Amino acid sequence: IDSSGVCSSYEPLNKNRLIALLSVIFSTSTPGATVVTDSTTSEGLNTFLEKKLGLKHFRYLRGYANVINKAKELQGSEMAIETSGHCALRENGWIDDGTYTAVKIIALLANSKGKGSLLDLISELEELPFDEEIRVKATDGSLETTTDVFESVTKSLKEKCSVVEEWTLDEDNLEGVRVRLSSGGFFMVRQSLHDPVISFQVEGVSEEYARSVAMSPLLELFSEHASVLDLSA
Repeated sequence: IDSSGVCSSYEPLNKNRLIALLSVIFSTSTPGATVVTDSTTSEGLNTFLEKKLGLKHFRYLRGYANVINKAKELQGSEMAIETSGHCALRENGWIDDGTYTAVKIIALLANSKGKGSLLDLISELEELPFDEEIRVKATDGSLETTTDVFESVTKSLKEKCSVVEEWTLDEDNLEGVRVRLSSGGFFMVRQSLHDPVISFQVEGVSEEYARSVAMSPLLELFSEHASVLDLSA
């Protein structure tokens, strides 16, 4: 079950916000615990979990089964959660259970009565205004073609990280290639495990900056393979 919601001001509580909110619970109940997420969570979430809440953040692979299995392996982990909202907790036997997640949020709301809204509990979570994901498909529907393009593009990306001033390669990333941007935010390129698709996600301080520093250079690399890709997206 995917989990998301809204607070009383009709602001969405999903993706990085949901992870941050649930993590507030463990910062009190289990200080120093590890939270395992998928690879696409924001830089701001990592800072919030580790610097503000004193938790450990382990970014792993997309796929709720991957995230849950990694959490089971790691000593001190209390929660496995994807940005999609799939969430499993140690206390609930690592079951992917949206209802249990919702109950945890309701309990947090009850316990914080008189202390502001749920959003107030994560007010120090940095959220950048631009966040977009683009999916590029191989025209022949072949995983082999997709893999060839992905390997070529990511090789070029890693090489460019040493010369592009605004880019810093995330050496700890475990899926695809993730690059931190100097003004905040990141972009990452990853390949679907099952479909002939390459996705790239960009988070930045503004749309103009993200397009100039990340999206345009990425599209240039993909355009070198235009004969085998659908770049219409």
